[in-house]
Amino acid sequence: MVRCTEWRRRKGGAVSGRLADDEEVRTWQEDGWVLVEGLIGTDDIDAAADDMYQHFPSAEAYHADPEGVTQKWLSRPRQLSDPIWPDEGPGFRDEQHAFQGRFPFRGSGKMNRLTVHPSLVNFVERALGSEDVRVYQVGASAKYTGVTNYEQPMHTDRNHSWLPPRSEPPYWFMEGFLYLSDVNEGEAPTHLVKTSLTQDRSSNTVLYMPNDDPELYALERPANGVRGSFLAYRNDVFHRAVDLTAPGGSRFLINVSFKVAGHDWIGYDSLQSHASESEWIRFAEKSSPRELALYGFPEPGHPVWTKSLLAETAAKYPKLDMTPWVDSFEEGG
Repeated sequence: MVRCTEWRRRKGGAVSGRLADDEEVRTWQEDGWVLVEGLIGTDDIDAAADDMYQHFPSAEAYHADPEGVTQKWLSRPRQLSDPIWPDEGPGFRDEQHAFQGRFPFRGSGKMNRLTVHPSLVNFVERALGSEDVRVYQVGASAKYTGVTNYEQPMHTDRNHSWLPPRSEPPYWFMEGFLYLSDVNEGEAPTHLVKTSLTQDRSSNTVLYMPNDDPELYALERPANGVRGSFLAYRNDVFHRAVDLTAPGGSRFLINVSFKVAGHDWIGYDSLQSHASESEWIRFAEKSSPRELALYGFPEPGHPVWTKSLLAETAAKYPKLDMTPWVDSFEEGG
């Protein structure tokens, strides 16, 4: 059994790093998400602050001159959100992702090293059940009170894979947020629901608005945590962003996600981020198995296929001829 090195608060609100304990690993595997509090020590996080501020303005700088700072840092006018989303209530607005940083990050390199921190990699390998893992998504983001309404509807992340959400080993994968700042109430902590509470809902559903499923929203829990905490979740987990409401508030994090090597249908900093778009659907529906395989889509006969996954994939791509996949599965079965 791997024992946790207990994290403790030190002078100035610092927290020492640690290894995740076995219960935290099981929680991710069984409930779909877990917040590993203080996984990376705040000393390591704080040491990367100068790098972070090469990508984003500080909260103080932003709130002192929101419009001027936006123009300076983004070097373009702020984009208008899709008009289907009202000012009030949840939606997916362009401004929610206005401040983004791409890996490798500029500066001393300390921010880059956080993505391969031993405590983080140890947790990922144990949770995924493999020492042969890959980073498939890495970037950084900042949010500031007043930029936009950050609230989103309840959804699952269907844009990390060509396939509908899959939740069992060895084909599961991990999305994650490494907190670069403390995230408390009012600072936009992600809200999530345990998968054990949503088994009667299809994780292939686009989204649920509050009036569609108030019971689902009643089950959500916030992932509050000190900087250095790691929020890990699966793509079959219902979750959403909430608004940033703290006066003069901000939230900084690195989004870093992992998969087992060889699972080419999973990705984000690649074409899989377009998996839910109509252009990809139309392309896939007109493609042969070999053509799709060039983009990492699993070929007929691959062990990922199950009867239920074939049915869900056919529902996602209604004009795709699934005969080669179905025939191969039936012959193998």
